Amino acid sequence: MDPGSNQIGVFYEEIPLSSYMVLADSFNTTSEGRLLVGGDQSDYFGSTQAIGYSRLSFNPTGVPPQEDAIFDSAVFTMNVINVIGEDFDEEKSFRVHRLTEPILDTAYYNFNHLAFDEEEVIASGSFLLQPDTVNQLRMDVAPELSSEFFEKLTTNDPAFDDIFAFREYFPGIAVTGDPEQNASLSVGVGSGTGFILYYHYEGDTVSLTYPINTIQSRHFNGIISDRQNTPIADIQERGVAYDVPGPLLGGKSGLGLMVKLDMNPLHEFLDTLENITFNQIMLEVGPVEEYPEFMRPFSTFVMYFATENNTIYRRFDGAEVAVQAEGQGHTGLDAEGNVVPTTNNQTGLAFNTENRSYANQVTSYVNALYRSGLVRTDLFLYPNTPSTERGPVNFDSFKRSLREYRVNKDAIKLKVYYTRVR
Repeated sequence: MDPGSNQIGVFYEEIPLSSYMVLADSFNTTSEGRLLVGGDQSDYFGSTQAIGYSRLSFNPTGVPPQEDAIFDSAVFTMNVINVIGEDFDEEKSFRVHRLTEPILDTAYYNFNHLAFDEEEVIASGSFLLQPDTVNQLRMDVAPELSSEFFEKLTTNDPAFDDIFAFREYFPGIAVTGDPEQNASLSVGVGSGTGFILYYHYEGDTVSLTYPINTIQSRHFNGIISDRQNTPIADIQERGVAYDVPGPLLGGKSGLGLMVKLDMNPLHEFLDTLENITFNQIMLEVGPVEEYPEFMRPFSTFVMYFATENNTIYRRFDGAEVAVQAEGQGHTGLDAEGNVVPTTNNQTGLAFNTENRSYANQVTSYVNALYRSGLVRTDLFLYPNTPSTERGPVNFDSFKRSLREYRVNKDAIKLKVYYTRVR
């Protein structure tokens, strides 16, 4: 390991990487399969509130309650897939509101919001939640709305003629929580989230049900972020890389706040090398700052290529480009013989809960930069499960929670082991 005397030997180089924070532009949250509800507060990220918006749906060919049906009760249920936060020995409160404007057939982003009456709550409840597990929450529906629904159903009101008439009558819901309670829910959209009306007929002992839920319903998540008086207060424009003050930086999902790595030090290092073979190259991020027990950071970062405009780099065919799995090819040829990146076997930086660090081998990636003409870009640390040919990923974890992390700027580095022949 002595660089001065090695004729053939293993050399080591540690390359610190500068890093920046980017508020993702065009962070589309439309129909991601989850409603984000609740929020949190921190000294670093400020106050963050997530509001889940959704249309509602019913079966137009189903049998509604008849005119002589007797109303029993109505509840609003939420199929909670995941919970993160603090102080789960205390109840957390959530509310359902009626939208006063429709959800349109358009793309909605995390900065979009729709109007609803915050004072008029159509369902609410406070719960002792079980973190890191599925929770099925049930809230009583306001008597006025319950009666309204049931009357329209039993009188063949035109509002229930078809789904379009229903949306005219009832545009949808907004589900909210309280950021000061430091808890947020990832709620599954479908038959488990929505209204259930219970009723019976005279002489029956068992209630029947009529669901009005979010199955196959257009939905999105809007995020309200107040970052005043925090280290990241200056991050205002989307798609801009910010060199934030202080020793820390980090990312927060839902908000679309991610870290960008400046890879120029690696590119410059590669330009100095001749007659070398890479033995192993590790990219390490961490340890991250300590976090509450039930606010564990993301499990994996996909390393997307970044453009100069701070968007994810796309190949000629529109495919998003990320670092590929170790041992896999990183380049191929297009129809005209040009070198292009491969995209079908992503890898990621995996989080180790024991040392609170992210790491993975990126030897094949650097080899492709050095030998195969792979395009040289900066990298985004994008929280998601890597997508591969055998395990394609059709969801985006970055849009399904409010998970976050912070890390010291000096704790992001490449560790390069290589052999040189003189």
